[in-house]
Amino acid sequence: MQSIHFEELKIGMPGLSRSIGQYLAEAGAYCLAARGHHSGVVLKVERVEKELLQLEWDEIIDQQVVRSWNDQQEATEYGATAIAVLLLKQYTDYTIVERSFKGTGFDYWLGTGKYNENVLPFEQRTARLEVSGIWKTSLTNTLAGRVRRKIRQVEQGGYSDIPAVIIVVEFHTPKSKMKTI
Repeated sequence: MQSIHFEELKIGMPGLSRSIGQYLAEAGAYCLAARGHHSGVVLKVERVEKELLQLEWDEIIDQQVVRSWNDQQEATEYGATAIAVLLLKQYTDYTIVERSFKGTGFDYWLGTGKYNENVLPFEQRTARLEVSGIWKTSLTNTLAGRVRRKIRQVEQGGYSDIPAVIIVVEFHTPKSKMKTI
């Protein structure tokens, strides 16, 4: 079974600083640990086919970390982003090149290929990424339902000529669903 490691986030990306990568890694580790999981937990990934990945982390989840991530909604959002970035890296040629702004309907601009520091980020905007996290699914809050809502959100935001990747992560099981539109 292949594995992904939160430590990979700490090196950063063109649109993701090392500090933000560290922040996301801690959020991801916290969310999984808070749901009773340990490093090495299996993530069910649903793309075209269902796959399994092992999630690993070195973060120590002590009481200071727990107090720091006391806002469950925010922890879930950033923890889902951590996993989404790693799934992009694992399954696509995309990399984050820029944070989007409110009102666009998505979270990040993506680029492909080798990043060139001499090319401005807007020239690298080859796709969009929308991420969503679910602490625990329920009858009214499922991965499939959240993906459908996120597709509508992305479609209403404009930029319809540019592909979008939707990734929803649930921490209780844990599982995720990736959809490209």
